[in-house]
Amino acid sequence: MCGIIVITGSRTSEVSDANMSMMLDSICSRGPDEKDFLRLGNTVLGQTRLAIVDIIDGHQPMRDNKHPYTIVFNGEIYGYKELRDKLEKLGHSFGTKSDTEVILKAYAEYGERCVEHLDGMFAFAIWDENKQQLFIARDRFGKKPFYYSSGGGVFFGASEIKALFEGKLTKGRIDDQSLDDYLRLGYIPPWKTIYSNVHTLPPAHAGIVKDQKLKTWRYWRLEKRRPGSQISYDEAKTEIKRLLVDAVRKRMVADVEIGSLLSGGVDSTLITAYAQKCSPRPIKTFALGYGASKNELPFALEASRKIGTEHHTCVVDVNNLEELRKVIGYFDEPHADSSDFPQQLISKHAASKVKVALSGDGADELFMGYGWYQKYWHTPIYKRIFETPFSAYKKMTEIFREKERDELYLKKIQVDRKIESAMVEMSSDPFDKINKCDLGIYLPGQLLVKVDRASMMHSLEVRCPFLDTALAEFVYNLPNEFKMDKNNSKIILKDILCEIMPKEFVRRRKQGFGAPLQNWFREEGVKKELSRITKDGHHPVYSYLKKEAVCAIFLDTDSQNKTSIQKAWVLLCLCIWFELHQKYHE
Repeated sequence: MCGIIVITGSRTSEVSDANMSMMLDSICSRGPDEKDFLRLGNTVLGQTRLAIVDIIDGHQPMRDNKHPYTIVFNGEIYGYKELRDKLEKLGHSFGTKSDTEVILKAYAEYGERCVEHLDGMFAFAIWDENKQQLFIARDRFGKKPFYYSSGGGVFFGASEIKALFEGKLTKGRIDDQSLDDYLRLGYIPPWKTIYSNVHTLPPAHAGIVKDQKLKTWRYWRLEKRRPGSQISYDEAKTEIKRLLVDAVRKRMVADVEIGSLLSGGVDSTLITAYAQKCSPRPIKTFALGYGASKNELPFALEASRKIGTEHHTCVVDVNNLEELRKVIGYFDEPHADSSDFPQQLISKHAASKVKVALSGDGADELFMGYGWYQKYWHTPIYKRIFETPFSAYKKMTEIFREKERDELYLKKIQVDRKIESAMVEMSSDPFDKINKCDLGIYLPGQLLVKVDRASMMHSLEVRCPFLDTALAEFVYNLPNEFKMDKNNSKIILKDILCEIMPKEFVRRRKQGFGAPLQNWFREEGVKKELSRITKDGHHPVYSYLKKEAVCAIFLDTDSQNKTSIQKAWVLLCLCIWFELHQKYHE
């Protein structure tokens, strides 16, 4: 796991060695073990390294030992040893034992189609001196980020937006439509950023940069296979177990110790159980609780004891605004998941013991685990109000409605309808639409951003076995009734866990990892923060939003209405974000 920076073009020489070092320092938590960069004519490749595989020889930037290719790489390639064996049989020789070199040799053998042979989480850039071009690629689900900006004779990309700004070649311009997306969803959609002049390489995309011009293409997508013989429920359960065991086993490969984030929920418990079977000694597990207000620590402890792990816990102080500001300061874009704060604390806790941790992320998206799948079926009022489950989903996932957003803005903002078109075009079946939105918008735009930033903030690599390509493709093509009905979610996954844990443990009500916001907004610290923002007439957020409208929403939290508090939380996170990032803005 690493942080990467690439610069190419006629103005590259304007980025001094000192500036390059500053850019790398800004993302040093992604790779605190090493830092280096290499100039190759009008191209510079830089990297900060978190040494996980081939600690001694896996240095970057890495040059190929036979071809004029140089790579910087962030991520892990699972099954890289098998791919290495295949490449050796094709005549390639290796000078290291790292997965980084396997990518280089795969590029030498397969060219731009090398990404089709890579199983893992990654964002990388390869400078091809023969073609004088930069090849960039990002993993299928978007677990690892890649941001870029271009113009004026230079293209520069990095693992985090702040590194681009540290190059002193540009400043950020707030995109009004992205701000509107944030107020609607609580995060920025995965095909854009909060800035009009900074872009993101979308998940499952690759590209070529030549003469400062970027051409991208999509190399993979989740697709429904043509209907064939119907698989039985028992056959599906057997295959899921096989694929999940294989996914966990592949993610247990490292030259450092691997732990597991264990909440005591279905997903993390199942991952931890299979991980423990792969380990000759008790693995370290980590859990977090909120004290009396919301606490899954007893369930995590029960799972740990049953599985046989070495368990570690921590409890969150619900009034710790300093930690909240730290995580918002680290995130380069507005992001209002209430679990950002606890996610970075559990990552900090785990990072004190291990360098790598497994998580259960991705299961809810693949196995239809969210409450909105059941609400339409279970609640008669939803059927009366909404024409389809999908129209109900669109309303349930909106934080501020379009009219409410209009009332917030100082000037009229044109709504970006790409979210609507992406949702509508995904499928004809309403539940498939919901599932595709969860996998294609919510997962890469919200969940994986949270996991990557909160863990990398503390130099912890988090691996997600549920997002294994083979497993995901298989589960996506299963009948919906294997996953959910009007009363139950993740049916088949819970049946598998019942083979390990008691039924009452498995089938208890889902609690989730989000913070107890209603309790937080009763605390004096949060109330003082809201008061401070409302009294600050020069707060940077008031360059975009009406002060009186923001103040009214903050004042409404006294009612303890859940919807009002969610809106206030989204605005509070935005206000703090503007404060901490205005130094990067034009």
